[in-house]
Amino acid sequence: MSQSNYNPGYSILRESYEQTKPEADAIPDGDLLTVTTDVIAAANTGQGVYPKVVALRPTVVQELPGFKISRLDSLKTYAQALLYSQGQYRTATDPPAAVTEMADRVVHTRTVLLTNINSLIAHGVLGPEVINDLQGVNGYNNVTADVVTLVAIHTKHADAIAERTSIKPEELKAAEDLAAAFSEALGLREQSPQVVAAVTRSRRASYTLFVTSYNEVRSAVQYLRRHEGDADTIIPSLFAIHGARKKSTTEGDAPDAPTPTPVVNPPAPTPAGTGSAPATTIISSDHGPFVK
Repeated sequence: MSQSNYNPGYSILRESYEQTKPEADAIPDGDLLTVTTDVIAAANTGQGVYPKVVALRPTVVQELPGFKISRLDSLKTYAQALLYSQGQYRTATDPPAAVTEMADRVVHTRTVLLTNINSLIAHGVLGPEVINDLQGVNGYNNVTADVVTLVAIHTKHADAIAERTSIKPEELKAAEDLAAAFSEALGLREQSPQVVAAVTRSRRASYTLFVTSYNEVRSAVQYLRRHEGDADTIIPSLFAIHGARKKSTTEGDAPDAPTPTPVVNPPAPTPAGTGSAPATTIISSDHGPFVK
């Protein structure tokens, strides 16, 4: 069997991301688009239409001399970079598996302890006021606090409930240890806002590169295929296919309106070191909707 050269640390998605990173990093924060469509579905669409739009490349070059052909050439690369940045974003913002699994255990522990206390209350061993300070199950912090409180109730009334409780002392200690470990895990997770901010910007930059390029290519195809009327079968609108999504609260700004169709040469981000390009007037003429 031949030895594989595959290195998951340098997958095609990561290579595409690293290749486009300088261009993405050069986009000013104010020019970043808000993610308003399903990222995975949009990127998959970009890769899917790529063979069809590449087949039109010679016609684009000939008929639209003012079109920035690198937008078409890089469309698949931008889509793959977007997939990678989305993965990084989800990894940083989704609850870690360990926290999620631990949360399930903490909720279960709270239920067991509270069920025992409620039984003791029902039998008149304890008064109902002992659980007045419980916070409820809405939120990890509340659940953790309740476990600590319920352990304290069992400990405080240990003599009174000794003959009636089903909870053993070692179970109380395990519950208290679990609450402490869970609290620590939550604290560690909250110490990574810089990481979340970085991956959020990275995703928006990759999204901006991809959507801007996709819409420019789509506009070119719409012009070239205006008589055939089949542009939508070659490169459909991302928003018509996937619709708008609700903005993640992590991004902290209002969602951009879906890009209208067709989109004619929207402003492209300026790569680092090239300076700001002057505004371009779009002229629809015999030479197409793009100018040099």
